[in-house]
Amino acid sequence: MDVIQATREFIGTIHADDQTGHDIAHIERVVRLVERLMENEPVDRTGLLLAAYLHDVEDHKLGRPKELVKQHLASLDITEERASFVEALIDEVSFSKGKTPTSRESEILQDADRLDAMGAIGIARTFQFAGSRKTPLDLSEESAIQHFHDKLLKLASMMHTKEAKRLAHSRHVFMERFYNQFHEEWDGVDT
Repeated sequence: MDVIQATREFIGTIHADDQTGHDIAHIERVVRLVERLMENEPVDRTGLLLAAYLHDVEDHKLGRPKELVKQHLASLDITEERASFVEALIDEVSFSKGKTPTSRESEILQDADRLDAMGAIGIARTFQFAGSRKTPLDLSEESAIQHFHDKLLKLASMMHTKEAKRLAHSRHVFMERFYNQFHEEWDGVDT
């Protein structure tokens, strides 16, 4: 079995019961975005796709045990160098870690993951995650709407690739409209 197919099957079991917005559908969207963003780029396509599939396996918000990625990579027919590269890409993708990409592959993976946190899907995922954590729908600092201020509305300015910047612009505009409409309705001043 090829390494991509084996990894696709692995994440199918890892993300099967996810209710936080970090599910198989999220992974598949990130993979599609990676494929789109890496067109005409001189990158390690296999390493980048492996990282795209595996990037949320050990996400700290999801409470999964560490070493799952390392164990999976060790089970594949890849070099130790490629396995280390995949782990490095995954380490640099997280918004909360605030790491600067050290390779074009890392820029592409960061862009793809952040694009999936934007626009209509990003809004839906934000409220899905908040619901999974039983976060009340309010204006507190822990609320889903606060997440727009803390993260989502910052993402467009953090893109690296030309195509991601283009996609991020329209997704950002949509989120701003939603955010403003939400506050107008909350305050009872919408027209």
